[in-house]
Formats: sequence, C-alpha cells, structure tokens
Amino acid sequence: MISWQANGHQIQQETGIIYGILNVSPESFYNGEHVGGLAESLLQASQQLAEGVDIIEVGGQSTRPGFSELTVADEINRIVPVIQGIKAAYPYAVVAVDTYKYDVMVAAIEAGADIINDINGFTDDARKLELLSQTEVGLLSMFNPRDQALSADISRDMMSWFSKNLTAIEQAGIARQRIALDPGIGYSKNSDVRQDLAMMNTVGNLKVFGRPIMTAVSNKGWAKYMFDLPKDERASLSLVAATEMYRRGAKLLRVHDVKSARQLASFVALLENAH
Repeated sequence: MISWQANGHQIQQETGIIYGILNVSPESFYNGEHVGGLAESLLQASQQLAEGVDIIEVGGQSTRPGFSELTVADEINRIVPVIQGIKAAYPYAVVAVDTYKYDVMVAAIEAGADIINDINGFTDDARKLELLSQTEVGLLSMFNPRDQALSADISRDMMSWFSKNLTAIEQAGIARQRIALDPGIGYSKNSDVRQDLAMMNTVGNLKVFGRPIMTAVSNKGWAKYMFDLPKDERASLSLVAATEMYRRGAKLLRVHDVKSARQLASFVALLENAH
C-alpha cells in the first residue's frame, strides 16, 4: 500500500489520488482568462471538494513555455489569500502549492499549505530542503527536461534523475513517504511530442521507487501538436491519455476536470474487481 504523507494526512493511492488544479494565474495556458478573485477561487475549491478531489493545488505562477517570471511579492499576494480562505472554510482540505521559489514556499507553508509542487525538484536551492526538513509538508518533485540534455532513452534519463533526486531529498532528512513523483510531461524541449509520448509510455518504470506517480497531461500542448486541437477541445484526448498512464501505474491525477478524473479512477477500480 502506497501512502503519501503530508502534514498529518495519509493520502492513499490504491483507488487514485485526484489532484485538482486551481489556477490563480491570469497567464495560465489553459484557463487564465477565467481567473477571478478570491470569492471565485473559493467557489471553485468548494466545487472540486464536492466532486471528490483529494488535493487542491493553488498556482499563481504560470510555467507554460516562454513564461514571464512573477516577482515573489506578486506570487505571494496571489496565492496566500486563497490558501488561507480554503483552510478557513474547509479545514480538512489538503492544499498544495505549485511554486519553484523558496520565499513563496515559506509564505505558502506559513499560510497552511500541505504540499509543495516544485518543477525544479527542490535541489536547485539548498534552502528549500533545509526548510522542508523542518516541516511535515509533502513534496511533489518533478523531472524537468526543458533545460536538460537528454539521450535517446528518455526513460533511462528520467530514472537516473529521480534516483539522484530522491537520494538528495532523503539525505536532507526528509522521509521518502513524504515524496511523490512527476515525470514532467509537457515540459519537453520545444514541445517535443516524441519526448512526451516516451515519458507517458514508460511512466510505469517509476514504480520501482515505491512512490505515487503523477499523471499531468490535462489539456497540455502535446494535444495541439499531435492533432491540432485548441485548448478548449483537448478534454477527451486528455482523459484517454490519463487513462493509459493510470493503467501503467501513474495514479496521482493532476486535472482541471475533477469529476471526470474521479469517474475514471472509480471505473478502473470497479473493472479490476469485477468477476
């Protein structure tokens, strides 16, 4: 049984972990134009909880290809009121924050965040692991191939990177049970669909690490490059891709559509237990 420990929460992956995206970034690639104020964000959080979300991720800094970096102050001003608002209204809710900045991590943890999602894998700034080692916060560590030289065998590269990354995190005094893995689909160089497909296909190799593995394919650019799908027409293909990765063992589903993801996980569980 694989459990993800985060601030006293024991999040079990057997029937899937639904990880809902709550963007508070107007620059977001997917729904930035629909980002509203605090009241709208709390309403979205309420809806996700009603639909069966396990974790709500608040993200204030877009990391789409070619993104512009926010100041630390601007990112904190975007996310902290939302974290505090969710925790005040729903104390039981598990809240994640998507950030790669140390100072934002500090503010998020102080505001009540339970999980930090870092696209840089926590090892680019020594202060990050020092900070997190003093907490019980969960870590979502991502393999980011955007700025890395990769071989012809991206699965081997991914496995090698996670092996080193987990070692570094554990050596900082952070238990492996607090860590989940994100293979970084959608972060390949120049939206290289070959790389994205290779990571999707071989994601099951990461099961050797015994940690929850993320499927984060929802509405991303690979669907545009493969089938010329605009962002508002990628939901069905995203669900197909998520199902295939889920079947390979990536049962931590990072999604915009919580309801469909919960149905996916529930159906697979029912199917596997049918006689």
